[in-house]
Amino acid sequence: MTAPVTWTTEDTEEVDCCLCGVRGRLVHDLAPFGVVRCPRCGLVFISPRLAPAALQRLYDDVGYFEGGVYGDAAREPRRFDAAMLLQRTWTAGRLALLDRVRGRGPGGRLLEVGAGYGLFLDAARRAGWETSGVELSRTGARHARETLGLDVFCGQLAEAPLRPGVDVVCAWDTVEHVPDPLDLWRTVRSLVADDGVVLFSTPYVSSLPARLLGTRWWTLKPAEHIWHFTPRTHAVLLARAGLALTQVVRSPLAPANAGRLDSLVGVARPVPLD
Repeated sequence: MTAPVTWTTEDTEEVDCCLCGVRGRLVHDLAPFGVVRCPRCGLVFISPRLAPAALQRLYDDVGYFEGGVYGDAAREPRRFDAAMLLQRTWTAGRLALLDRVRGRGPGGRLLEVGAGYGLFLDAARRAGWETSGVELSRTGARHARETLGLDVFCGQLAEAPLRPGVDVVCAWDTVEHVPDPLDLWRTVRSLVADDGVVLFSTPYVSSLPARLLGTRWWTLKPAEHIWHFTPRTHAVLLARAGLALTQVVRSPLAPANAGRLDSLVGVARPVPLD
């Protein structure tokens, strides 16, 4: 990923816990960023963090999605590209998990929040889903629309012109990036059908690598990963938004989470509205 060599305090802002509305207590000083923990609920987050304008610059960088686990997504994936092989493994595993939790095969409307270059959406469409997506990165959204012909809105989820009654909402490695996860999940709850399902993935700060490595944890990434969850804080956050966490997949042997020692895949369902 190419990005500014350094961020300064002028690029950052202080924020409060999205659940409790209070300032966090410093865990790691990674100036100009701070890793903090909420003294009430235990949610770990970044404050100071990149302000919206700086964050947009980060995600618009043409190199953001290149390399690492994304491979060379801007071009046709290479036959033996290890990163893209891993992406395909996750995609197949997540589509299979979706079929299992729904108890039936593909069919209906699927929305992906944080669609990136559209690789998962493209696979879901080929599997038989009616797909749409939302992506903050202008570069990613453009590739998804122009190269893959996908319906992807560039911007925040709350701004997207979407109809309620979505059967499935997916958010792969997305919720740790958004300015307000509670607002995101409340918007998802307003869009997903009462009998729908929500699937997501995130790193988790209670994983063994995170606990052992501290500031050397490879997924800490304070410029972009601005919320760090545990299964418990996921459950609390989702419940506040009207969603119930029903399943957590942490095994790196599971295809939906293949090779990921510090990440999880979650399944949530809407709580019936009164």
